[in-house]
Amino acid sequence: MSIIRYFAIICVYQVAVSGLHAQSIQPVDLRTPLTLFTDPKQFEEGKKDRTLLNQISDLIKATPAGEEITVCVFKFELEELANELIEAQQRGIKVRVILNKGDTSKETNKEVKDILQVQLQDFYFIENKISKKGIIHNKFILFSKIESTNGPIHHVILQTSSNFQKKGTKKLQDMLIVSSPVLYYCFLDFWFEIKVLGRADRLESYNYFSCSDKAGHKAYFYPKRRDEESHGSDNVLTALKGVKDPGQTEIRFAHGKWDENREELVEELQKLKEMGAQVEVVTNRDIDSDVRKELRSLDQGIYYLDESYKLHTKFFLIREGDKKQLWTGSHNLTERSLRENFEVLLKIEDLQIYESYLKYFNEIKALVPR
Repeated sequence: MSIIRYFAIICVYQVAVSGLHAQSIQPVDLRTPLTLFTDPKQFEEGKKDRTLLNQISDLIKATPAGEEITVCVFKFELEELANELIEAQQRGIKVRVILNKGDTSKETNKEVKDILQVQLQDFYFIENKISKKGIIHNKFILFSKIESTNGPIHHVILQTSSNFQKKGTKKLQDMLIVSSPVLYYCFLDFWFEIKVLGRADRLESYNYFSCSDKAGHKAYFYPKRRDEESHGSDNVLTALKGVKDPGQTEIRFAHGKWDENREELVEELQKLKEMGAQVEVVTNRDIDSDVRKELRSLDQGIYYLDESYKLHTKFFLIREGDKKQLWTGSHNLTERSLRENFEVLLKIEDLQIYESYLKYFNEIKALVPR
């Protein structure tokens, strides 16, 4: 075969593959920032809500060849989502996945782990041995580029409260999608820290960090450790203590999991309420009994969902005068989430996002029996 004919064949092949890749892209109707939530009305009718999982699927299919998808998740049992990641790799996308290894997710993750471990070139099954109960509790995906119906969107971060499992479609969940080059690369650094230290069985050497962009978004990457020991203060407590004018402040928590080791948070909420702040908390009825006793002091400000609903969101809102903040991520209000687990907490200062989460908070609060 002549050199000219050889290169002609290669060119035809590359054009054919390129066309195949182009045909496989399904642009998504997306504008960032975007907030998504599971719909309580679906649960009232005994239905599931796949809104969040469908969004993940759509974004994977809208990622062009030559780009990157980076995943870090606690629980992953949906084989259809795993297959979509494999198909993305096959069409020329760099796919990276870290999945938690440990007793708390062992059975849930088994089948998908077996699939991804064989099919993906960049898959890591990592155990957090910082403590016996320490986990990699993250629930985020990074997309280097998404093809949307409005044009390409770069450096997309998807942060959600939902694991990739069927149970998540029956819980009250949130999802935030933003585009931020600064935060994107901070998330990517975090992912590689977990990969490198995890493969060396040295996650206890992880050093906490945070980063922020010009839009007022800030990401905190847990656990709060430095030099192999607990380090620094509680960021949630610091946010509450940062309130300067309680009389002009509204604070709302929609957190499903608390424990007594973060009781200072309740004490600070009590103090702020006594100083004139409007404080409201929606949580699950089965939270830690000691926390329930402490929350009683909030009186009319505490709302417990009955067993018909499972709150899995992990967000709180602070409005002080004209300043409005959303805090969300995978971070539960437990000592383990603060000091031992790998988690992300995002602080967003954006009116549209704040109002969207406020609306959802009120929808959740309306579910509480009167």
